[in-house]
Amino acid sequence: MKILFLIPPPLDQSLPAERIFGCNYGIYPQPNIFVLYPATILKNAGNKVEILDFPAMGKSKREFEAFCKIQDFDIIFFYTVFLSKRTDLAARDLLHKNNPHTLYIFLSTEPSANPNDFIDKSSIVIRGEPDSQVLSVVKALETSVTLSGISGISYTQNGLNIHEGGSCVIKDLDSLPFPDRSLLQYSNYYNPKLSRLPFTTMIASRGCSFGCYYCVPNSLDFAREIEFKRETGMSGKPPVRLRSAENVIHEFAWLAKLGFKSISFIDNQFVWGVDRTIKICDGIAAFDVEWSCLARADMLLDKSMIMAMGRAGCKYIDIGIESFDQRILDYIGKGCKVDAVYAAVDNLRSAGIEIEFNILLASCPLETEETIERTFREALNLDPDYILFSICTPFPYTRFNQLAKSEGWMIKPEYEAIDPMKESFISYPHLPKNRLDRIIRQLYVRYYFRPSYIWNRFKKVNNYRELLHKAKAALSILR
Repeated sequence: MKILFLIPPPLDQSLPAERIFGCNYGIYPQPNIFVLYPATILKNAGNKVEILDFPAMGKSKREFEAFCKIQDFDIIFFYTVFLSKRTDLAARDLLHKNNPHTLYIFLSTEPSANPNDFIDKSSIVIRGEPDSQVLSVVKALETSVTLSGISGISYTQNGLNIHEGGSCVIKDLDSLPFPDRSLLQYSNYYNPKLSRLPFTTMIASRGCSFGCYYCVPNSLDFAREIEFKRETGMSGKPPVRLRSAENVIHEFAWLAKLGFKSISFIDNQFVWGVDRTIKICDGIAAFDVEWSCLARADMLLDKSMIMAMGRAGCKYIDIGIESFDQRILDYIGKGCKVDAVYAAVDNLRSAGIEIEFNILLASCPLETEETIERTFREALNLDPDYILFSICTPFPYTRFNQLAKSEGWMIKPEYEAIDPMKESFISYPHLPKNRLDRIIRQLYVRYYFRPSYIWNRFKKVNNYRELLHKAKAALSILR
Protein backbone atom coordinates (compact mmCIF):
# COMPACT_ATOMS: atom_id res chain seq x y z
CA MET A 1 0.00 0.00 0.00
CA LYS A 2 1.13 3.53 -0.74
CA ILE A 3 0.52 5.49 2.48
CA LEU A 4 0.95 9.14 3.41
CA PHE A 5 0.94 10.79 6.82
CA LEU A 6 -0.04 14.36 6.02
CA ILE A 7 0.25 17.63 7.93
CA PRO A 8 -1.38 20.18 5.58
CA PRO A 9 -0.77 23.92 5.67
CA PRO A 10 -3.46 25.92 7.47
CA LEU A 11 -6.56 26.20 5.28
CA ASP A 12 -8.75 28.14 7.75
CA GLN A 13 -6.89 31.49 7.87
CA SER A 14 -5.11 30.50 11.09
CA LEU A 15 -1.48 29.73 11.84
CA PRO A 16 -0.29 26.10 11.72
CA ALA A 17 -1.54 24.20 14.76
CA GLU A 18 1.05 22.66 17.07
CA ARG A 19 0.15 18.94 17.07
CA ILE A 20 2.33 17.32 19.74
CA PHE A 21 0.43 18.95 22.60
CA GLY A 22 -2.33 20.34 20.43
CA CYS A 23 -3.25 23.34 22.54
CA ASN A 24 -1.58 26.26 20.75
CA TYR A 25 -0.40 27.37 17.35
CA GLY A 26 3.14 26.34 16.57
CA ILE A 27 5.96 28.55 17.81
CA TYR A 28 8.60 26.41 16.10
CA PRO A 29 8.39 23.16 14.09
CA GLN A 30 9.12 19.93 15.98
CA PRO A 31 8.86 16.41 14.53
CA ASN A 32 5.66 14.75 15.76
CA ILE A 33 6.83 11.52 17.39
CA PHE A 34 3.21 10.35 17.60
CA VAL A 35 3.02 10.27 13.79
CA LEU A 36 6.36 8.51 13.50
CA TYR A 37 5.31 5.50 15.59
CA PRO A 38 2.40 4.30 13.38
CA ALA A 39 4.28 5.35 10.23
CA THR A 40 7.21 3.16 11.28
CA ILE A 41 4.95 0.20 12.11
CA LEU A 42 3.40 0.37 8.64
CA LYS A 43 6.76 0.83 6.91
CA ASN A 44 8.21 -2.17 8.73
CA ALA A 45 5.25 -4.24 7.49
CA GLY A 46 6.28 -3.60 3.88
CA ASN A 47 4.14 -0.59 2.97
CA LYS A 48 5.51 2.39 1.07
CA VAL A 49 5.18 5.19 3.64
CA GLU A 50 5.83 8.91 3.36
CA ILE A 51 5.35 11.86 5.71
CA LEU A 52 4.70 15.34 4.32
CA ASP A 53 4.74 18.17 6.84
CA PHE A 54 3.77 21.19 4.73
CA PRO A 55 4.21 23.84 7.49
CA ALA A 56 7.65 22.54 8.50
CA MET A 57 8.75 22.47 4.86
CA GLY A 58 7.53 26.04 4.38
CA LYS A 59 5.08 24.99 1.68
CA SER A 60 2.04 27.17 0.98
CA LYS A 61 -1.66 26.59 0.51
CA ARG A 62 -1.20 26.99 -3.25
CA GLU A 63 1.48 24.30 -3.27
CA PHE A 64 -0.82 22.02 -1.30
CA GLU A 65 -3.63 22.56 -3.80
CA ALA A 66 -1.24 21.60 -6.60
CA PHE A 67 -0.23 18.48 -4.66
CA CYS A 68 -3.89 17.47 -4.29
CA LYS A 69 -4.24 17.30 -8.07
CA ILE A 70 -1.39 14.82 -8.53
CA GLN A 71 -1.39 12.70 -5.35
CA ASP A 72 -1.96 8.97 -5.87
CA PHE A 73 -1.81 7.52 -2.35
CA ASP A 74 -4.00 4.59 -1.35
CA ILE A 75 -4.38 5.82 2.24
CA ILE A 76 -3.75 9.22 3.81
CA PHE A 77 -3.50 9.63 7.58
CA PHE A 78 -4.33 12.84 9.44
CA TYR A 79 -3.19 13.44 13.02
CA THR A 80 -5.89 15.90 14.07
CA VAL A 81 -5.96 18.01 17.23
CA PHE A 82 -8.64 20.47 18.32
CA LEU A 83 -6.96 23.42 16.61
CA SER A 84 -6.42 21.62 13.30
CA LYS A 85 -9.90 20.16 12.80
CA ARG A 86 -11.13 22.66 10.22
CA THR A 87 -7.90 22.53 8.23
CA ASP A 88 -7.71 18.73 8.19
CA LEU A 89 -11.33 18.25 7.14
CA ALA A 90 -10.93 20.87 4.41
CA ALA A 91 -7.75 19.13 3.25
CA ARG A 92 -9.52 15.76 3.17
CA ASP A 93 -12.37 17.19 1.09
CA LEU A 94 -9.97 18.83 -1.36
CA LEU A 95 -7.94 15.64 -1.72
CA HIS A 96 -11.04 13.52 -2.19
CA LYS A 97 -12.39 15.84 -4.86
CA ASN A 98 -9.24 15.31 -6.91
CA ASN A 99 -8.82 11.59 -6.20
CA PRO A 100 -12.01 9.82 -5.05
CA HIS A 101 -10.21 6.47 -4.67
CA THR A 102 -8.01 7.53 -1.74
CA LEU A 103 -9.07 6.44 1.77
CA TYR A 104 -8.46 8.46 4.94
CA ILE A 105 -7.68 7.52 8.52
CA PHE A 106 -7.91 10.09 11.31
CA LEU A 107 -5.98 9.81 14.59
CA SER A 108 -5.53 11.83 17.81
CA THR A 109 -7.64 13.95 20.14
CA GLU A 110 -10.36 15.54 18.03
CA PRO A 111 -11.30 12.37 16.09
CA SER A 112 -11.24 10.40 19.36
CA ALA A 113 -13.53 12.93 21.01
CA ASN A 114 -15.92 13.39 18.06
CA PRO A 115 -15.56 10.51 15.60
CA ASN A 116 -18.92 11.20 13.95
CA ASP A 117 -17.53 14.46 12.58
CA PHE A 118 -14.89 12.59 10.58
CA ILE A 119 -16.25 9.24 9.39
CA ASP A 120 -17.89 8.76 6.02
CA LYS A 121 -17.58 6.30 3.12
CA SER A 122 -13.95 7.30 2.62
CA SER A 123 -12.84 7.99 6.19
CA ILE A 124 -12.14 5.94 9.32
CA VAL A 125 -11.16 6.97 12.84
CA ILE A 126 -8.78 5.06 15.11
CA ARG A 127 -9.66 6.29 18.58
CA GLY A 128 -7.27 6.59 21.50
CA GLU A 129 -3.84 5.04 21.09
CA PRO A 130 -3.44 3.82 17.47
CA ASP A 131 -0.31 1.66 17.54
CA SER A 132 -2.02 -1.71 17.97
CA GLN A 133 -4.84 -1.16 15.49
CA VAL A 134 -3.12 0.69 12.65
CA LEU A 135 -1.74 -2.39 10.90
CA SER A 136 -5.02 -4.33 11.23
CA VAL A 137 -7.00 -1.44 9.76
CA VAL A 138 -4.64 -1.02 6.79
CA LYS A 139 -4.64 -4.76 6.07
CA ALA A 140 -8.44 -4.83 6.18
CA LEU A 141 -8.63 -1.95 3.72
CA GLU A 142 -6.02 -3.53 1.45
CA THR A 143 -7.83 -6.87 1.27
CA SER A 144 -11.38 -5.46 1.41
CA VAL A 145 -12.00 -7.48 4.58
CA THR A 146 -14.65 -6.15 6.95
CA LEU A 147 -13.53 -3.68 9.61
CA SER A 148 -15.98 -5.26 12.06
CA GLY A 149 -14.32 -6.48 15.22
CA ILE A 150 -11.25 -4.22 15.12
CA SER A 151 -11.21 -2.61 18.54
CA GLY A 152 -11.34 1.14 19.03
CA ILE A 153 -12.26 2.24 15.52
CA SER A 154 -15.18 4.19 14.06
CA TYR A 155 -16.46 3.89 10.49
CA THR A 156 -19.57 4.04 8.33
CA GLN A 157 -21.32 0.90 7.12
CA ASN A 158 -24.60 0.69 5.23
CA GLY A 159 -25.40 4.26 6.16
CA LEU A 160 -24.79 3.70 9.87
CA ASN A 161 -21.97 5.02 12.03
CA ILE A 162 -20.26 2.08 13.76
CA HIS A 163 -18.12 2.57 16.87
CA GLU A 164 -16.30 -0.62 17.80
CA GLY A 165 -15.79 -0.94 21.53
CA GLY A 166 -12.54 -1.46 23.35
CA SER A 167 -9.22 0.06 22.47
CA CYS A 168 -5.88 -1.70 22.32
CA VAL A 169 -3.28 -0.19 24.63
CA ILE A 170 0.41 -0.98 24.32
CA LYS A 171 1.26 -2.21 27.81
CA ASP A 172 4.92 -2.93 27.04
CA LEU A 173 6.32 0.23 25.46
CA ASP A 174 9.65 -1.53 24.92
CA SER A 175 7.90 -3.71 22.32
CA LEU A 176 7.38 -0.73 20.00
CA PRO A 177 9.92 -0.12 17.23
CA PHE A 178 12.12 2.93 17.44
CA PRO A 179 10.47 5.63 15.29
CA ASP A 180 12.16 5.89 11.89
CA ARG A 181 13.37 9.49 11.64
CA SER A 182 14.42 8.97 8.02
CA LEU A 183 10.73 9.42 7.16
CA LEU A 184 11.12 13.10 8.05
CA GLN A 185 13.16 15.86 6.51
CA TYR A 186 14.51 16.52 9.97
CA SER A 187 16.75 19.40 8.90
CA ASN A 188 13.58 21.53 8.82
CA TYR A 189 12.91 21.01 12.53
CA TYR A 190 14.48 22.82 15.45
CA ASN A 191 14.01 23.90 19.04
CA PRO A 192 15.31 27.46 19.59
CA LYS A 193 16.16 26.60 23.21
CA LEU A 194 18.54 23.88 22.04
CA SER A 195 21.55 25.15 20.14
CA ARG A 196 22.61 22.14 18.08
CA LEU A 197 21.27 20.49 14.91
CA PRO A 198 20.00 18.10 13.68
CA PHE A 199 17.17 17.93 16.22
CA THR A 200 14.47 15.38 16.98
CA THR A 201 11.91 14.45 19.62
CA MET A 202 11.64 11.38 21.80
CA ILE A 203 9.34 9.95 24.45
CA ALA A 204 10.23 7.78 27.45
CA SER A 205 6.77 7.30 28.98
CA ARG A 206 3.07 7.60 28.25
CA GLY A 207 0.46 9.08 30.53
CA CYS A 208 0.28 11.40 33.51
CA SER A 209 -1.05 10.49 36.95
CA PHE A 210 -1.58 13.97 38.38
CA GLY A 211 -4.95 15.65 38.88
CA CYS A 212 -4.70 19.21 37.50
CA TYR A 213 -8.29 20.01 36.56
CA TYR A 214 -7.42 22.05 33.46
CA CYS A 215 -4.82 19.67 32.09
CA VAL A 216 -4.45 18.78 28.45
CA PRO A 217 -1.56 16.28 28.31
CA ASN A 218 0.27 15.61 25.09
CA SER A 219 -2.08 14.76 22.25
CA LEU A 220 -1.49 11.00 22.24
CA ASP A 221 -2.12 10.72 25.96
CA PHE A 222 -5.15 12.98 25.77
CA ALA A 223 -6.66 10.85 23.00
CA ARG A 224 -6.06 7.78 25.17
CA GLU A 225 -7.56 9.57 28.20
CA ILE A 226 -10.70 10.51 26.23
CA GLU A 227 -11.15 6.90 25.12
CA PHE A 228 -10.41 5.56 28.61
CA LYS A 229 -13.13 7.74 30.12
CA ARG A 230 -15.56 6.69 27.40
CA GLU A 231 -14.80 2.98 27.96
CA THR A 232 -14.81 2.93 31.74
CA GLY A 233 -17.15 5.75 32.68
CA MET A 234 -14.46 6.84 35.14
CA SER A 235 -13.30 10.41 35.61
CA GLY A 236 -9.69 9.53 36.30
CA LYS A 237 -6.73 8.93 34.04
CA PRO A 238 -5.40 5.71 32.52
CA PRO A 239 -2.30 4.19 34.11
CA VAL A 240 1.11 5.64 33.35
CA ARG A 241 3.41 3.35 31.35
CA LEU A 242 7.19 3.63 31.36
CA ARG A 243 9.80 2.47 28.92
CA SER A 244 12.64 0.69 30.64
CA ALA A 245 15.76 2.75 31.26
CA GLU A 246 17.69 0.34 29.03
CA ASN A 247 15.28 0.81 26.14
CA VAL A 248 15.45 4.62 26.43
CA ILE A 249 19.25 4.52 26.52
CA HIS A 250 19.33 2.21 23.48
CA GLU A 251 17.23 4.60 21.38
CA PHE A 252 19.21 7.63 22.56
CA ALA A 253 22.45 5.90 21.55
CA TRP A 254 20.95 4.98 18.16
CA LEU A 255 19.94 8.60 17.54
CA ALA A 256 23.40 9.82 18.50
CA LYS A 257 24.90 7.33 16.04
CA LEU A 258 22.58 8.68 13.33
CA GLY A 259 24.07 12.12 13.98
CA PHE A 260 21.37 13.86 16.01
CA LYS A 261 22.84 16.54 18.26
CA SER A 262 19.77 17.61 20.27
CA ILE A 263 16.64 15.84 21.51
CA SER A 264 13.49 17.02 23.28
CA PHE A 265 11.75 14.48 25.51
CA ILE A 266 8.10 15.43 25.17
CA ASP A 267 6.73 13.23 27.97
CA ASN A 268 4.14 15.07 30.06
CA GLN A 269 6.41 14.35 33.00
CA PHE A 270 9.90 12.95 32.41
CA VAL A 271 10.96 12.26 36.00
CA TRP A 272 9.27 9.06 37.20
CA GLY A 273 11.49 8.12 40.13
CA VAL A 274 14.99 9.15 41.13
CA ASP A 275 16.68 5.79 40.48
CA ARG A 276 15.22 5.36 36.97
CA THR A 277 16.10 8.93 36.00
CA ILE A 278 19.68 8.62 37.22
CA LYS A 279 20.02 5.29 35.40
CA ILE A 280 18.87 6.90 32.14
CA CYS A 281 21.17 9.87 32.63
CA ASP A 282 24.20 7.74 33.43
CA GLY A 283 23.48 5.71 30.30
CA ILE A 284 23.27 8.66 27.91
CA ALA A 285 25.96 10.92 29.39
CA ALA A 286 28.69 9.75 27.00
CA PHE A 287 26.91 10.67 23.76
CA ASP A 288 27.48 14.45 23.66
CA VAL A 289 23.83 15.20 22.84
CA GLU A 290 22.00 18.09 24.46
CA TRP A 291 18.42 17.46 25.49
CA SER A 292 15.42 18.89 27.29
CA CYS A 293 12.34 17.63 29.09
CA LEU A 294 9.23 18.62 31.03
CA ALA A 295 8.98 17.99 34.76
CA ARG A 296 6.99 19.05 37.81
CA ALA A 297 8.78 21.22 40.35
CA ASP A 298 8.10 18.73 43.14
CA MET A 299 9.82 16.00 41.11
CA LEU A 300 13.04 18.04 40.89
CA LEU A 301 13.96 18.06 44.57
CA ASP A 302 16.66 15.38 44.60
CA LYS A 303 19.93 17.20 44.01
CA SER A 304 21.93 14.09 43.07
CA MET A 305 19.40 13.34 40.31
CA ILE A 306 19.52 16.92 38.99
CA MET A 307 23.31 16.85 38.92
CA ALA A 308 23.15 13.57 36.96
CA MET A 309 20.77 15.24 34.47
CA GLY A 310 23.19 18.13 34.06
CA ARG A 311 26.15 15.80 33.48
CA ALA A 312 24.10 13.90 30.88
CA GLY A 313 23.60 17.00 28.73
CA CYS A 314 20.22 18.29 29.89
CA LYS A 315 20.09 21.86 28.52
CA TYR A 316 16.79 23.05 29.98
CA ILE A 317 13.71 21.79 31.84
CA ASP A 318 10.19 23.08 31.27
CA ILE A 319 8.33 23.38 34.59
CA GLY A 320 4.59 23.94 34.94
CA ILE A 321 4.49 26.67 37.60
CA GLU A 322 0.96 27.96 36.81
CA SER A 323 0.87 30.41 39.75
CA PHE A 324 2.81 31.47 42.82
CA ASP A 325 -0.44 31.69 44.80
CA GLN A 326 -0.89 28.53 46.86
CA ARG A 327 -4.65 29.01 47.10
CA ILE A 328 -4.89 28.89 43.32
CA LEU A 329 -2.69 25.80 43.05
CA ASP A 330 -4.88 24.01 45.59
CA TYR A 331 -8.08 25.05 43.81
CA ILE A 332 -6.94 23.71 40.41
CA GLY A 333 -5.68 20.41 41.82
CA LYS A 334 -2.03 21.01 41.04
CA GLY A 335 -0.92 18.98 44.04
CA CYS A 336 2.28 20.98 44.39
CA LYS A 337 3.57 23.49 46.94
CA VAL A 338 4.98 26.83 45.87
CA ASP A 339 8.05 26.15 47.99
CA ALA A 340 8.98 23.30 45.63
CA VAL A 341 9.54 25.82 42.84
CA TYR A 342 12.27 27.65 44.76
CA ALA A 343 14.04 24.39 45.67
CA ALA A 344 13.80 23.13 42.07
CA VAL A 345 15.23 26.39 40.71
CA ASP A 346 18.17 26.20 43.13
CA ASN A 347 18.89 22.60 42.11
CA LEU A 348 18.72 23.34 38.39
CA ARG A 349 20.94 26.40 38.68
CA SER A 350 23.55 24.43 40.60
CA ALA A 351 23.60 21.84 37.79
CA GLY A 352 23.83 24.47 35.04
CA ILE A 353 20.43 23.56 33.60
CA GLU A 354 18.35 26.35 32.08
CA ILE A 355 14.79 26.88 33.30
CA GLU A 356 11.50 27.50 31.53
CA PHE A 357 8.38 28.42 33.50
CA ASN A 358 4.90 27.72 32.22
CA ILE A 359 2.53 30.20 33.85
CA LEU A 360 -1.22 29.78 33.50
CA LEU A 361 -3.39 32.86 33.90
CA ALA A 362 -7.01 32.87 35.09
CA SER A 363 -7.15 29.17 35.93
CA CYS A 364 -9.86 29.75 38.53
CA PRO A 365 -12.01 32.59 39.95
CA LEU A 366 -9.45 33.17 42.71
CA GLU A 367 -7.24 34.77 40.07
CA THR A 368 -7.21 38.57 40.06
CA GLU A 369 -5.06 41.22 38.47
CA GLU A 370 -3.23 41.37 41.81
CA THR A 371 -2.45 37.62 41.90
CA ILE A 372 -1.27 37.75 38.28
CA GLU A 373 1.04 40.64 39.09
CA ARG A 374 2.41 38.85 42.18
CA THR A 375 3.10 35.73 40.13
CA PHE A 376 4.83 37.80 37.46
CA ARG A 377 6.95 39.64 40.05
CA GLU A 378 7.93 36.37 41.75
CA ALA A 379 8.88 34.85 38.41
CA LEU A 380 10.85 38.00 37.56
CA ASN A 381 12.80 37.65 40.81
CA LEU A 382 13.68 34.03 39.99
CA ASP A 383 14.63 35.13 36.45
CA PRO A 384 14.11 31.89 34.49
CA ASP A 385 15.63 31.65 31.06
CA TYR A 386 12.19 31.43 29.45
CA ILE A 387 8.55 31.93 30.40
CA LEU A 388 5.54 30.72 28.47
CA PHE A 389 2.38 32.56 29.50
CA SER A 390 -1.01 31.06 28.62
CA ILE A 391 -4.60 31.75 29.58
CA CYS A 392 -6.31 28.71 31.06
CA THR A 393 -8.60 27.31 28.37
CA PRO A 394 -11.63 25.04 28.94
CA PHE A 395 -10.60 22.30 26.54
CA PRO A 396 -13.21 19.57 26.04
CA TYR A 397 -13.03 16.52 28.29
CA THR A 398 -11.37 18.43 31.13
CA ARG A 399 -12.95 19.13 34.50
CA PHE A 400 -12.28 22.81 33.93
CA ASN A 401 -14.48 22.64 30.85
CA GLN A 402 -17.34 21.18 32.87
CA LEU A 403 -16.93 23.75 35.63
CA ALA A 404 -16.59 26.68 33.24
CA LYS A 405 -19.80 25.65 31.48
CA SER A 406 -21.77 25.25 34.70
CA GLU A 407 -20.52 28.54 36.12
CA GLY A 408 -20.97 30.55 32.90
CA TRP A 409 -17.32 31.48 32.53
CA MET A 410 -17.03 30.52 28.84
CA ILE A 411 -17.54 33.22 26.22
CA LYS A 412 -19.47 30.73 24.03
CA PRO A 413 -21.59 27.71 24.96
CA GLU A 414 -19.08 25.24 23.49
CA TYR A 415 -15.32 25.36 23.08
CA GLU A 416 -14.00 26.67 19.77
CA ALA A 417 -10.41 26.73 18.57
CA ILE A 418 -8.48 29.57 20.14
CA ASP A 419 -4.80 30.27 20.85
CA PRO A 420 -4.40 30.44 24.67
CA MET A 421 -1.07 32.22 24.32
CA LYS A 422 -2.85 35.20 22.80
CA GLU A 423 -6.48 35.31 23.90
CA SER A 424 -8.97 34.03 26.43
CA PHE A 425 -11.97 31.76 26.01
CA ILE A 426 -13.14 32.52 29.53
CA SER A 427 -14.37 35.68 31.19
CA TYR A 428 -14.85 36.19 34.91
CA PRO A 429 -17.00 39.04 36.23
CA HIS A 430 -13.95 40.61 37.91
CA LEU A 431 -11.48 39.58 35.18
CA PRO A 432 -13.16 39.83 31.76
CA LYS A 433 -11.85 38.43 28.50
CA ASN A 434 -10.77 41.78 27.02
CA ARG A 435 -8.70 42.53 30.10
CA LEU A 436 -7.07 39.08 30.07
CA ASP A 437 -6.20 39.48 26.40
CA ARG A 438 -4.43 42.76 27.16
CA ILE A 439 -2.66 41.39 30.24
CA ILE A 440 -1.07 38.43 28.47
CA ARG A 441 0.28 40.63 25.69
CA GLN A 442 1.71 43.01 28.26
CA LEU A 443 3.37 40.19 30.22
CA TYR A 444 5.23 38.89 27.17
CA VAL A 445 6.51 42.36 26.34
CA ARG A 446 7.44 43.12 29.95
CA TYR A 447 9.44 39.92 30.33
CA TYR A 448 11.15 39.45 26.99
CA PHE A 449 11.84 43.07 26.08
CA ARG A 450 13.88 43.87 29.18
CA PRO A 451 17.32 45.11 28.05
CA SER A 452 19.01 42.86 30.61
CA TYR A 453 17.16 39.80 29.31
CA ILE A 454 17.95 40.55 25.66
CA TRP A 455 21.62 41.11 26.44
CA ASN A 456 21.97 37.95 28.57
CA ARG A 457 20.32 35.77 25.90
CA PHE A 458 22.42 37.35 23.16
CA LYS A 459 25.61 36.50 25.07
CA LYS A 460 24.60 32.83 25.14
CA VAL A 461 23.98 32.54 21.40
CA ASN A 462 26.56 30.27 19.76
CA ASN A 463 25.98 31.02 16.09
CA TYR A 464 23.88 32.94 13.58
CA ARG A 465 21.54 29.99 12.98
CA GLU A 466 20.69 29.76 16.68
CA LEU A 467 20.05 33.51 16.78
CA LEU A 468 17.72 33.21 13.78
CA HIS A 469 15.74 30.38 15.38
CA LYS A 470 15.34 32.33 18.61
CA ALA A 471 14.21 35.40 16.69
CA LYS A 472 11.64 33.37 14.73
CA ALA A 473 10.24 31.92 17.95
CA ALA A 474 10.02 35.35 19.57
CA LEU A 475 8.22 36.82 16.57
CA SER A 476 5.79 33.90 16.55
CA ILE A 477 4.91 34.51 20.21
CA LEU A 478 4.52 38.26 19.73
CA ARG A 479 2.73 38.12 16.36
